[in-house]
Amino acid sequence: MDRKIIFILLTLITMALPLSAAGQKDNISSPQTQPDQEEADNRSFSFTDSRGISRLYQEHPGTVISLGPNITETIFALERGNLLIGRTDFCDYPPEVKEITSIGSLMEPNMETIVNLNPDLVIASTHVSPEVLEKLESYGIPTVLVYGEESFQGMEDVISGCAILLDAELKGNEILADIRKRLKAVIESVEQNESPSRCYYALGFGAGGDWTAGGSTFIGELMTLAGGENIAFEQEGWSYSKEWLVEKQPEVIILNRGMKKEFLSLPIYKDLEASRNNRVFEIDENILVRQGPRQIEALEELASIMVSGLDQP
Repeated sequence: MDRKIIFILLTLITMALPLSAAGQKDNISSPQTQPDQEEADNRSFSFTDSRGISRLYQEHPGTVISLGPNITETIFALERGNLLIGRTDFCDYPPEVKEITSIGSLMEPNMETIVNLNPDLVIASTHVSPEVLEKLESYGIPTVLVYGEESFQGMEDVISGCAILLDAELKGNEILADIRKRLKAVIESVEQNESPSRCYYALGFGAGGDWTAGGSTFIGELMTLAGGENIAFEQEGWSYSKEWLVEKQPEVIILNRGMKKEFLSLPIYKDLEASRNNRVFEIDENILVRQGPRQIEALEELASIMVSGLDQP
């Protein structure tokens, strides 16, 4: 299994871990305080992160380091990209993120770089270990963990949590309203499709084994919401088998962008009915697996594949 698939699987698995509700805010103020003190109190807020740790912040951060591609995308969507002074090697969207200093890998960020950047706040996501967070905090760097359940609600929790931390709640509410409107439109469109396409998501294939999104995964949920019938619906975990794939013969196969040519060149896969009928589609996997604002785009693309069935070149 290559490094890309390992990272995606690790991200998807950790997203399913039990968690505490994140994003609780409580403005702190007292009517007996002096004007200057009252102003300072009005800037104070408490926040409970996904570990269930609650902390009081005297004001919103002026500089932030993101330890997750989804967190970076969310920060930019909230129009707070100007606060970012650090991001990981995997943070590649939007394009302007390349101008921001990288602090290294997702799971083993460079502590020296982070300390030297001296951020007001580090926002971490699913794959960051408790040991990394504890080490950062031992250096006196405020750190929060923000992620949600593997569902649309989980994605909303990430957006609203970051919005609270970065004093961008109005923009956060605007983003969430747009997502809910687009979700409703997809559901209404799909309801008109009387015969769902039997589909399969090829997360991994070839010599490294076959990997897919079962019915309990968020990708599986998205495929169903998009009007598909996931042939791996009853599958637990992510591993699949070529024998099952051949037996169930999905009508539609979806895989990561740039992988179609290789898929169609390999024995067994090239002879599947979906392959012979030119029903193999590509999608940007990042918008599927990154828990953030672009996941609604993933749903819309999947719905377009399922409903229109337009062949890709």
